[in-house]
Amino acid sequence: MIEELEIHGIGGIREASLNFGGDFIVITGESGAGKSSLVRALEFIAGRRAQLNHIHTLEESCEVRAVMTSEPIPGISEKCQPQEKMLIARRTFARSGKGKATLQEQTVPLTILAHAMETNIVIQSQFAQLGLLDPLKQLELVDSCGGEELKRALAELESAFTSALSTEKEIFALKKRRKESESRFDDAPSVIRQIKTLELTEESEAEWEKELREIERNEASQRSLRLIAEKMNNAEGGLLDQFEKIAKNLSGYAAGEDKRWHNAIEKTLSGAQELSNLIAEACRGGISAEETEEAKDRIEKKLGMLRKMKRTLNIQSAAALIAYAKEAGQELEWLSDSHKKLEELEKRAQALRRETSRLAIEVRALRKESAKELAAKVNGHLNGLGMEYAAFNIEIEPLDRVRSTGAENAIFTLALPDQKPLPVGKNASGGELSRILIALQLSVGDDKLPGTLVFDEVEAGLGGKTALLAGCKLRQLAKRCRTVLITHQATIAAMADQHFVVKREGENTEITEVSGEAREREIARMLSGDESSYEALEHAKALLENSGGE
Repeated sequence: MIEELEIHGIGGIREASLNFGGDFIVITGESGAGKSSLVRALEFIAGRRAQLNHIHTLEESCEVRAVMTSEPIPGISEKCQPQEKMLIARRTFARSGKGKATLQEQTVPLTILAHAMETNIVIQSQFAQLGLLDPLKQLELVDSCGGEELKRALAELESAFTSALSTEKEIFALKKRRKESESRFDDAPSVIRQIKTLELTEESEAEWEKELREIERNEASQRSLRLIAEKMNNAEGGLLDQFEKIAKNLSGYAAGEDKRWHNAIEKTLSGAQELSNLIAEACRGGISAEETEEAKDRIEKKLGMLRKMKRTLNIQSAAALIAYAKEAGQELEWLSDSHKKLEELEKRAQALRRETSRLAIEVRALRKESAKELAAKVNGHLNGLGMEYAAFNIEIEPLDRVRSTGAENAIFTLALPDQKPLPVGKNASGGELSRILIALQLSVGDDKLPGTLVFDEVEAGLGGKTALLAGCKLRQLAKRCRTVLITHQATIAAMADQHFVVKREGENTEITEVSGEAREREIARMLSGDESSYEALEHAKALLENSGGE
């Protein structure tokens, strides 16, 4: 709870220091005196968003420092934890837009400051009545009164729901990847078989093309040799036959004394015959035309299969095709394994859905019990606040689907005389909403109350007996947590055990603790507008004496 509050440059407050000692503390002052500046300061140190127009017109920056008694705070570092139950929070904000927050003089992000202050100070204004109209806020209040059993069930539901959702996402992602893999590797089994059949290597295409060119060259050579052999040995005028005829025609010259003719003719016939024999031998030693065609056909089929696979898969090389086959093999293996995993995930998802549904049913039952108990407590407090004519109730409304927080909303209803129950926002007046808000705070457990609870004119719209009853309830609440009330109600102000007055002096707002005659004059001012009125002063004394405020 807050023990000390120092304010510099917030709203109309240039300097103010407040030391809180009472359980039930009131802050009063004329309209426009600057009570809202004090609220802004409390909101500022609680971690609310800072605004430039909150800085005093004569200052370049604002600062609030709060000293609090506090238990250890989960989620913050050891250096920022309370020391001997004392916690010091400080926050500054300049016109440049730069700000700084510290805990125990350690600089922290604003989110950490706000987290640390959650259990130390809560501010309820007239706007907090609007929270009563929010189904989520209403459900939070129901849950806060459900005890450890509901807390446990909600935690288990959130865990099961999160696991179910995570599993469903995993199933979706797995199915998506399987579909993509199946689409991409649809032809993979056939491709892998063909690659194995071809015994494909990265150099296969180049080697096969080279081999084909060699066969075609050999085929052309054999064809040329066969044509030459045919020309050489043709029975009807082949080259050998023609050489022999030429030799016979030249035999006359060879018969003379010049043996050169004879030698030349012999050499020519011998060379022609040798050439013919070589050609014949080459023709006999070469691959037959049938074998050549078979070899060409075999290689062309390999190349055709390879090129078809490349076109089908839009792949440019044998190396890329081999890489595809390797990846495809891995993917096909993954597809086989993932099928089993998919079955396991679907079984798990089904089990988690069943568990989520079971827990949702349990949570609903516990919420109904909590809502019934909370409504009974609220009605008890409303009776003490002069609303015995009204019946407060909490309806648990089922939703169309289970969420991580359950499958229902809470609806706060109020039944007025001769009227059916309606949501509180539709048939409760401002004063009735204020009393419902107070009753709700009184109804929650001590562990749900902050160290300091600040009410900013929540009793607006109340007067006479209802204001007196509200004051009694607030004083009752103050026994459970320090309660600070900013009020215009003299009846309630007189009940407090500590009283601060906010006054406007020129451009500055001053906050002063009052007691004795000064407090009597303030109560008198609140009663009549005239702090020196005899009747008002007597009334103020009576209020203070009867309420035990002095």
